[in-house]
Amino acid sequence: ADLMGEASGEGLRVAYQGCPGAYSEAAAKKAYPSCETVPCEYFETAFQAVEKWAADRAVLPLENSLGGSIHRNYDLLLRHRLHIVGEVRLAVRHCLLANRGVKIENLRSAMSHPQALAQCEQTLTQLGIEHREAVDDTAGAAKQIAEENLQDTAAVASSLAAQLYGLDILAENIQV
Repeated sequence: ADLMGEASGEGLRVAYQGCPGAYSEAAAKKAYPSCETVPCEYFETAFQAVEKWAADRAVLPLENSLGGSIHRNYDLLLRHRLHIVGEVRLAVRHCLLANRGVKIENLRSAMSHPQALAQCEQTLTQLGIEHREAVDDTAGAAKQIAEENLQDTAAVASSLAAQLYGLDILAENIQV
């Protein structure tokens, strides 16, 4: 879709919440394929980036077909002087990611955003991964797994996060 006449996003800086490889970054690239993405630690930070002209746009989730409304972002829309200028629909396909050579049977734990863990609960249980650790974002979990070279913990994140952080994809489409 042509969002405000800037379909390619050439020259636009687009803020999103999360680390590189986050689903929100994928949504930003889908909306504005040629944009420069600006990772922000929190939703609030992405709103502030636009207000302070550090970014031209922000792409943030408002609805999740599996998890419902993202109430925090509705609240932030009311508190900030920003407007919705378009909609992006993105199919979220969670993957189970681990460091090279790690096998599913060696996993004791999975880490990800709480929403992603909830969406993948059934698959994780079936795989025998009982311990779950909630972190701020899916791509951040993948980054942590890679940086700490964890051998008994997997991340639930995107295939792009696997590529960016050098992780193996042990299972795909693990969401319910």
